[in-house]
Amino acid sequence: MEKPVELILPDIENPIFIEGYPGIGLVGHIAANFLTKELKMEPIGYVESSFLPPVSIILEGKPNPPLRFYGKDNIIVAVADIYIPPTLVNEIAKEITAYLKRNNAEKVISLGGMGIGLFKEHMDVWGIGGSEEENKDLENLGVKILKYGSIMGMSGKLLWEASKEKLKAYALLGETFGDRPDPRAAANIIEILKKLVPIGVSTEPLLKEAQMIEEQLRRMHEQMESARRRAEKEYERVYL
Repeated sequence: MEKPVELILPDIENPIFIEGYPGIGLVGHIAANFLTKELKMEPIGYVESSFLPPVSIILEGKPNPPLRFYGKDNIIVAVADIYIPPTLVNEIAKEITAYLKRNNAEKVISLGGMGIGLFKEHMDVWGIGGSEEENKDLENLGVKILKYGSIMGMSGKLLWEASKEKLKAYALLGETFGDRPDPRAAANIIEILKKLVPIGVSTEPLLKEAQMIEEQLRRMHEQMESARRRAEKEYERVYL
């Protein structure tokens, strides 16, 4: 019987695995793609499954599978350009965990967002580890520990599967409003990631992108507010 999922991925000893599939605010997706570019990582594999949507992602004029792995040294970054059906998420997470167990993974880290529905001057990073030891690691880095709640999608499933296999697992969640792509939240989780993983990247490009988006939103808000005031004055002229 054909397996629902197959990882086309070379064995890498003691890998540090970083997952950034699409989710709230596309925080993990933005962060993972940013890492692959800034670290100049090479594509090293992909997920094969007849249950994935029939799509090819075109990048720099070349076809690519929608679920890909990038690598440099012992660091593997998993990215996805599509949303994945929940049942398939389960199978992919199990296959990834089996691969990581077989290759004695050093760390398994999921990146994502936490929608809070409001803006704050300082957006925090929340997290949860696969064990109390990992929670202490995160607390020492200034991460707020998620005591209750749920983590949906690949980040939640991979955290559970990796923890069952006693792998050193973490999930980092950047606070975000939740209704738009949030490069600032992605920058926040990368700053924590840099303390967990030996990578040297500057998040300045993400912060500049965030400023551009925030400026566009500010202008849109001003235009809407101006239109509202004009409409109110028009109403007053007609009815008063």
